[in-house]
Order: sequence, then C-alpha cells, then structure tokens
Amino acid sequence: MHVLMIGQLTGKDYQHLLQEEGAFIAPLRAEGLVRDIFIKADGSGPVLILADVTADQARERFAAMPFIVHDIATFDFIEMDLPPAGLTTNQ
Repeated sequence: MHVLMIGQLTGKDYQHLLQEEGAFIAPLRAEGLVRDIFIKADGSGPVLILADVTADQARERFAAMPFIVHDIATFDFIEMDLPPAGLTTNQ
C-alpha cells in the first residue's frame, strides 16, 4: 500500500527548520519509505508519496517530523492502492 501525505502549512515561519526537516527526511528517502516530495503549486504545503506503509504506520513514523512537532504543517494521510491490472494512466 502507498500513502499520499498532503500537508497544509499553518502560517508559522519554518525557514529555521529546513535543515532539521531535511535531516529527518533523508534517511526515510534512503530506505525507500519516501518515494517523492512535492510542494503544492500554490505553495500551501508539502505533498509526499510514501511506499509500502499504511496510514497508521505513516502517522507513527512521521510523529517526530520537525514540521509536525513544531506545528508548521498539518497532514492528511490517504491510503492508495495500485489500479487493477490492465488499467493504465497513460492515455
């Protein structure tokens, strides 16, 4: 299962936490948990795609995320499954 982790910035300044946030994310990316990271086009928050995890497991793993600990962003954790065999997204 994959999880779409959609963040909403709270409006607090986060510049001073970027290095700490990067240090938190780097090992999760290296182990393959974090597949991709995006910023919403409107700048309102980050979006992460997580692999091989449930929403509950993701909430546990990210509880110590600096942006969460310091109330910089709130997140929704949405579980996703692969589409049925034969269904393609390239049309």
